[in-house]
Amino acid sequence: MNRKSVKPINSKKANFMETRNHRTVKNPKNKEFMFNNGHEKNRELTEKLNRIVIEADLNGTIIYASKKMLEKTGYTEDEINKGFNIDKIVVPQGKHKLKTDFNKLIKGEKLTWPVYEVRKKDGSTFTSVIHPDYILNNEGEITGLRLIFTDITAIKKTEEKLIESQERYHLLFENSLDGIYRTTLEGKYIDANPALIRMLGYDSKEELLKIDIPTQLYLRKNDRPTPDKRDRIFETQLKRKDGSVITVEINSRVVRKDGKPVCYEGIVRDITQRKETEEKLKESYEKLKKTLNDIIYTLASIVEVRDPYTAGHQKRVAQLAVAIASEMGLDSNVVESIRVAALIHDIGKINLPASILTRPGRLSEIEYDMVKTHPKLSYDMLKRIDFSWPIADIVLQHHERINGSGYPLGLKDKDIRLEAKILAVADVVEAMASHRPYRPALGIDKAIEEINKGKGKLYDRDVVDACNRVVKNKKFKFEVDLKPYL
Repeated sequence: MNRKSVKPINSKKANFMETRNHRTVKNPKNKEFMFNNGHEKNRELTEKLNRIVIEADLNGTIIYASKKMLEKTGYTEDEINKGFNIDKIVVPQGKHKLKTDFNKLIKGEKLTWPVYEVRKKDGSTFTSVIHPDYILNNEGEITGLRLIFTDITAIKKTEEKLIESQERYHLLFENSLDGIYRTTLEGKYIDANPALIRMLGYDSKEELLKIDIPTQLYLRKNDRPTPDKRDRIFETQLKRKDGSVITVEINSRVVRKDGKPVCYEGIVRDITQRKETEEKLKESYEKLKKTLNDIIYTLASIVEVRDPYTAGHQKRVAQLAVAIASEMGLDSNVVESIRVAALIHDIGKINLPASILTRPGRLSEIEYDMVKTHPKLSYDMLKRIDFSWPIADIVLQHHERINGSGYPLGLKDKDIRLEAKILAVADVVEAMASHRPYRPALGIDKAIEEINKGKGKLYDRDVVDACNRVVKNKKFKFEVDLKPYL
């Protein structure tokens, strides 16, 4: 409404909370409290729109409260009609502000929409913006105020959460141990946190923001990813202010507007020390692996020195066993365990008399029983070595058969390791295909015929099938080179 048309009331006649004339207006049609724009119609519209509204006279006494206001605050119409002053609907700390604002309004002064914590009957509160309007008599004088309340509790809570979130982000940004940044697409820093400034060796944010990222930061200009190569973690090398180079891991994100890239933001972690440690560990691992292989080959060669007639046997068994395991699609780590076990599966034979190992003729029953102890002897030697795989168990079981007729434990199918089942088949095929002191070589075809005959009884079906494919389809052949292992 036009403020110029309002005739301010003499402040000596009425001053909210100073004049305590709490009058109850029983007849709302009293001209003293008529709006010049249709008082009854306004109230009727208020009820239809379900608005939170109260009307108060110049003393601050509530003369009308909408049903929505009653529902919201918990007060009854009877309580309101008993001289209820509007200072009761705000929290104590808001009373002075309400008094000041009310007096300014009834004097016709301009006032921005005030915010109050409204107190309900049960003591709980809600935050509300109050939109004031005047109640005028026929002469255009102010006789009261109409106050429309808008509950903004949810908005206030959202704002508080947003402020809290912004504060948390700021703390994270400032205190993060990793670098956090935002850059233009062209290659200028928009913002950078203290960690990134320190990481790159600059003295201040202002100094860092001046650099050209592609030419001054990246070791090679073309290393800076384009938008299609962002939204992922990548490794790269960056130049510090002093020219030194660091290796970093960048988690980069493209910020888009209307589907188009507008800038980059992300997190930078210095992994220089980690990469150096990884390289040292890799070198150490390779040295350890070579040492382990040297030990394995040394152990294998010891057996062949004691038993020259079976020279190269363990090496050829390892060759076939690895081919079978690979054909079966086993994990590379399992394949490696089979290779190592095969190379030393007869290590226990060094405990047997040389006369038995080198005998050209057939062995007696007692001598054969002695030979059958070599898996257990091998196990006892190998179990003390801390391999990365169950080598001792694989070697112990390589003469077991799935029907329980094997040795030394007489294990059956489900109790025998798969690695040992593969080693068993490779061991039989190599032994039959190669020359022995007590018989000539029978050939690989005869060996394949033997394992097929025992498939499902002595040897695992899947292992035998894989061996058939390796030998027949892939034309596997044993190496003839019997050079020393070392």
